[in-house]
Amino acid sequence: MSKTIEVHRKVHNNVGDYFCNPSRYFSIDADSQELMHNPTPLDNKDLIVGGGGLIHKKFSKHIQMLLDKNPRTSTLWGIGHNFGAKHVSKVGDVYYPNWIERCDLIGIRDWIDGYQKWYLPCVSCMHPCFSFDYDVRHDTVYFIHAFKTKYQSNEMPVMKNNKMNFEDVIAFLGSAETVVTDSYHGAYWAQLLGKNVHVASWSVKFDHMKHQPNFLESINSPLPSIKNKIPGFLEECQEYNRNFYQKFRNITS
Repeated sequence: MSKTIEVHRKVHNNVGDYFCNPSRYFSIDADSQELMHNPTPLDNKDLIVGGGGLIHKKFSKHIQMLLDKNPRTSTLWGIGHNFGAKHVSKVGDVYYPNWIERCDLIGIRDWIDGYQKWYLPCVSCMHPCFSFDYDVRHDTVYFIHAFKTKYQSNEMPVMKNNKMNFEDVIAFLGSAETVVTDSYHGAYWAQLLGKNVHVASWSVKFDHMKHQPNFLESINSPLPSIKNKIPGFLEECQEYNRNFYQKFRNITS
């Protein structure tokens, strides 16, 4: 077994969760495993956690259980905050919980004042699909969360985030001038592709994207005429991840 154990959500109904682990994109000899209820001993192992919206009451418990196994090193790679406004009002300060600082190398995908030193966008930006050119065939497409969406129309081109062919997903997003979404990765990937992005938010995960999309009251709301493409965002995110990879190599060599 590899000395590096990498955990994330290896579910087959959420393309963003499935394609956000760094060993897909970098030369890391890792045994990639499911985060939840992970039984693997971590003595003398290097642990990678990420990516995905794992700063969440359910997932955080499982990360802490892994840290309690005392891995040789522990790395958070592009994880993010993920909970609703009701959770914040009920629990209080739920940002950057103490267990984060137990880790040797910290990368958080949220851009929040005072914590920019830990900023690291999702590693899925390294996928080779983002280097392709896509013919723009639609003014607007909708990329919706398979379980959270409240989208009610079929008049526009639409795809759910349980479509597990990454190439097809990126080609779909690339086919439009504007992307409307209630999926975190749908918004992020659309920004990487240089699209105008509108988001219907249901979690704080959307609130702290470094470059804010336009927020809609509902995914069924009329779209304002807003241009919010981000020149150079793909290269920026890739550079963050390349630098982080070098830091990972330094602590695990």
